[in-house]
Amino acid sequence: MSLRDDLQALVQDVGVHGPFVSLFMPVHPEDVTMEKDRAQFKSLVSQAQTEFGERFPDAEWRPYGEKFALILAERQLISGTNTSMAIIAGPDRVYQYFMRLPLNPEVKITENLYVLPIIENDQYNINYDLLALEKESFRVFSVHGHDVTEVDLPDKAPTKRSAAIGTELKNGSDLQRSSGTKGSSVFHGRDPKEEADRADEERYFKMVDDWVRANISVPTHARVILMAVDEVQGEYRKISKSGVLMDQPRVAKMPPKLTKDVLHDIAVDLEQELRTMAKGQLQKALDDARSGNRYSSATPDIARAAVEGRIDTLVVKRGASAHGAIGFDHTVDRESEEARANNLLNDIAVVVLGYGGHVFVQGDDGFKDKEVAHAILRGRIG
Repeated sequence: MSLRDDLQALVQDVGVHGPFVSLFMPVHPEDVTMEKDRAQFKSLVSQAQTEFGERFPDAEWRPYGEKFALILAERQLISGTNTSMAIIAGPDRVYQYFMRLPLNPEVKITENLYVLPIIENDQYNINYDLLALEKESFRVFSVHGHDVTEVDLPDKAPTKRSAAIGTELKNGSDLQRSSGTKGSSVFHGRDPKEEADRADEERYFKMVDDWVRANISVPTHARVILMAVDEVQGEYRKISKSGVLMDQPRVAKMPPKLTKDVLHDIAVDLEQELRTMAKGQLQKALDDARSGNRYSSATPDIARAAVEGRIDTLVVKRGASAHGAIGFDHTVDRESEEARANNLLNDIAVVVLGYGGHVFVQGDDGFKDKEVAHAILRGRIG
């Protein structure tokens, strides 16, 4: 499960309250001893403890300190190929995730979950299954960002056409002979071997489509991207009824060897295409909302719509901040000293997630002067 899913579940749990301690830090994959990361982590925990005591003098630090000590003791700072780490601790639970988004060392002590960096890192991480299909066989790879893992298929899977439907042709020769001009012979009719092979190919592709849908796509809810040469792409798409096969993007080639490096490069290209598609879809949704009077860019109006559960999609400007806070009773405070030290945009994002909405963080493009957020509303204004 992604951190985005965890956060959505957490903010929807009405029994979960803060304060929350969030640590963000870069990690060093090349440092196998983890000395740099361990020293940085200890420094951030010490800073968090000091700030926690200042912000919440009546709250107990011990539950947080125990969670951080456990992470350090179990050597859970190993990051693989990621560049950053996020830890969000509440009184009862802690979440730790590694991220590709570059982050500076930072501590956040908040009443609400601090989610904006997490959202930006995870917003376009689209997981899918890559179906590598040839006329005689198929393989499936599970893709999470750049990480590609081959799915271990059971013996009953129709991975080989010859085993799935057999190799014996059903028809014999069916060519007919007639006399042409000047005694020449003309053969006409159909080639039974070619027709039988085409029929077997269609049968096999249908078996693959049915099996992938029933055994992979339905249980995991993952969409499928097809990797196949153009001819196979066309024939498979004609018969596919699974409903999970994406029209775009597609990989219209079949490398001779599906090595780890080859698959990684394919996943990188697909991720870029998927991100571009997702951004285009979001922009179209914003344009449609504007024309349909379901859009707002005024922060006070967005905050009010959020606590009323009327925001379908929130887009926050990267690095933007607005003074204010939203309490657990969904009251909006923009006047108190505590509220003036808080980022209202983060609290709005938490509330939107709590109501099952979508939240994105984007750069300056698309934001007019002094705009810090866009909201697509559920229902028309007025």
